[in-house]
Amino acid sequence: MILYDKMQQYIDARKQQDCLFVCEKILHQMVMDYFADVYRLKEFHKIENINMTKIVAYEVYWIVRRKPIQVRDNESASSKMFANEGFATTFIAHEYLVPEEREPLRPEKEEAFFKYLRHVNYHLKYRCLDKQCLEIMLYSFETGKYIT
Repeated sequence: MILYDKMQQYIDARKQQDCLFVCEKILHQMVMDYFADVYRLKEFHKIENINMTKIVAYEVYWIVRRKPIQVRDNESASSKMFANEGFATTFIAHEYLVPEEREPLRPEKEEAFFKYLRHVNYHLKYRCLDKQCLEIMLYSFETGKYIT
């Protein structure tokens, strides 16, 4: 499963294998919830495919809602309690905001981008979250790329 691999890479890159793991049962439930949402959306709007913005928004919503990345022990729980939100922020950055084929950002643009990601991460942690909110956040970022 691709999402499982990405989550595991996230954990490995931070050298947190001893305290974090991907719970496959929760991940499976998250994926089923995502596909049920997408199915309902496609049926309601009578469309064949949904756009990339909706895909990422719905995936991120269910990642943060179901929390498939779990803490192994309670001792490190407080410092790892936002692992899913951290993964979701990284997921948004890599899957949607900065495709592989883009040129590296200039330093001033890179700082603005990281500021945006910090805000996204804060929003995922502490604000009321729904799929439509995430979708408009991603659309706003997309629009900002063209008007600045």
